[in-house]
Amino acid sequence: MRGDLIRNRELDALRGLAAVSVLLYHVLALNWSTLQDGVYLKPAANPLANLLIFSPLHVVWLGAEAVFLFFILSGFVLTKAATRPSFSLTAYYPSRIVRLYGPVLAAIVLAWLSYVLIPHTAGPGTSPIVAALPADYPLIDIIHDATLLGGTSNAIGTLWSLQWEVVFSLALPVYVLIVRRYPIPASILALVICLIGWANNDPATSYLPMFFFGALLAQYWEQITRVFRFLTADRWWTHVAGVALTLAAITAITSFFVIGRPLEAHGIPARVATIPVVLLGIMLLIVVATLWRPLSRVLTTRVLLFLGTISFSLYLVHRPLMIAVAYVMGIGPVPALVAIVLALAVATGFYYAAERPLHRLSQRVARSVRAETEARESERALVDTHDKA
Repeated sequence: MRGDLIRNRELDALRGLAAVSVLLYHVLALNWSTLQDGVYLKPAANPLANLLIFSPLHVVWLGAEAVFLFFILSGFVLTKAATRPSFSLTAYYPSRIVRLYGPVLAAIVLAWLSYVLIPHTAGPGTSPIVAALPADYPLIDIIHDATLLGGTSNAIGTLWSLQWEVVFSLALPVYVLIVRRYPIPASILALVICLIGWANNDPATSYLPMFFFGALLAQYWEQITRVFRFLTADRWWTHVAGVALTLAAITAITSFFVIGRPLEAHGIPARVATIPVVLLGIMLLIVVATLWRPLSRVLTTRVLLFLGTISFSLYLVHRPLMIAVAYVMGIGPVPALVAIVLALAVATGFYYAAERPLHRLSQRVARSVRAETEARESERALVDTHDKA
């Protein structure tokens, strides 16, 4: 049954779309100041810009919300994997470390080369926006980025989220234990902690609870798919429901921009107020994308599956390339287009040259550790049998 899949192609495609959304967020915000102002809920004079900012169309160039999707998907996929009978914690840890840190270290080398080989020099005519971008990649920043602990630099700019991926990956058994034993009280507590974190601008308490909602989705996946089973029927009304639920999910994900200004006008912190709506929208989108066949067919087209394949690489490499293009060409439509095309091209090469080999290495590490563990257990069993004899 589709609902039993631990990882499917639809989820990979969602990752790809989220990575492209982050790419577009960085490129559009850098090259059009009105869009950058819109990120902070400032209205633009251009009606088209306002439409792109304050409507569900903002889903095309999301920044933070796209990363929230990464967090929830990680919580979902890893929790599903951890509850399989064949899961080995001793094999999981070294494999996961290679899977995360390997591509990050390769991305650091690529970013360092971009800063060394391409002039990042602000001249008299350089735009203040470009001059405010990182101009170098010092050793202390490289060390921070390489460890993913204690904060990351702005030279690559996307590694801030990976430090929380690492913390969650290390704490996975705790998440699984809590979600299996105390799902309801833990869900309430996670939401409260998340809201407090956003209210106090604390990254750890803002982001780490988000992984829990992915774990919660995994814990109740069979029940959830039963509730939404009607989406699998090939009836006209199920397609109407599928469209409505998809639009509802997208509107919820973009709710900070859709209703943020009215909330702020009434003295209500928009980000804090909309976080529960955003997280619910992401969870709903995962369910609909997995169960509703028309959306599933769209997500499993070759282009979107390919974007899913290179999503991690694209997320890691795009911002240093965008910064380099801005220093060389300035800002505007042409540099924006060059940055997008260059990021997609380099991400493709980075995937085949670095991420895929490192992913395969992580799988070999897992198999090796698992085989060694099984061999020791078998040897121990033989010794015990001999002693008893």
